[in-house]
Amino acid sequence: MALPKELMEMVEQDISRIEIELKNGDDISRWKLFREMDGKYQSCINNFYEGMWFSVPNKNVLHFPQLQQYPDYVVENLEMVKSKLLTYRFEANAINLPQLPATQVNVNNNINISITFEEVREKIEDMTSLTNEETEEVLAKISEIEEVVKSNDKKKTKWEKIKPVLVWLADKSLDIGTALLPLLLKI
Repeated sequence: MALPKELMEMVEQDISRIEIELKNGDDISRWKLFREMDGKYQSCINNFYEGMWFSVPNKNVLHFPQLQQYPDYVVENLEMVKSKLLTYRFEANAINLPQLPATQVNVNNNINISITFEEVREKIEDMTSLTNEETEEVLAKISEIEEVVKSNDKKKTKWEKIKPVLVWLADKSLDIGTALLPLLLKI
């Protein structure tokens, strides 16, 4: 798991801050920086307190009140934090947070079209909202669709042939569209 860019930038800044504090800081400012680094990284870095002064072996615990009384130990602990941060950049000592399971969605679009051209013709003939002229026009388009579906042309060619029907269909009622759509899906 790659560490986020913002976290890496923060680690780099903190390494620089520790270096500056070790050169120019006083006991109080070093103590404050050590406490800040502890707050930031003890939950991110494996065995954060291991090797530090006043840490309890195998318990990941540090006795802060005793440590504060020994400024030289605070300096050494800051140097240890710096080393751990340098290693942390390469994720060598990072605590592995539980990964959320990847979500994979498989969509299968299997459309079973069991309507026949004859059923659609009957449906159109039964539509009372159509005039005789409109009924004949729709039946002619159904025959046109049937001819394209039954042809041995490639799918792409069939869709090219059916484009005029689609343009015509776009101007028709919803009833006609829903009746003819299953036929178009047979292409």
